[in-house]
Amino acid sequence: MYEVKDIAGKKVVYLTGEINAQTGQAMKNEVLKFFNDVDTVVLSFKGVVYMNSSGLREIIDLYKQSNKNKKNLRICDLSSDLKEMFSFTGLDKIFKIFPTENDALR
Repeated sequence: MYEVKDIAGKKVVYLTGEINAQTGQAMKNEVLKFFNDVDTVVLSFKGVVYMNSSGLREIIDLYKQSNKNKKNLRICDLSSDLKEMFSFTGLDKIFKIFPTENDALR
């Protein structure tokens, strides 16, 4: 479902496959644990082929919980379809979205 790397004091989570209610909730719970070790987590969507509204809901919930705990959640490598989803819902103005992983790590 995902791979994790420690880079420059941040966790980078490389998401893969589909993000739906089941995979999104499992991912959210794991990422919340990462915030015990670091202040910033970058979610790379490069390997994501599909995300439905339930998956998006889990990402929103992850954002809310990380923001509540004063942690940084960054998103990068969105496909054009996922960019459109974030833009259409107005979430592109709320999330910290970066074009590439390198940009998100700065």
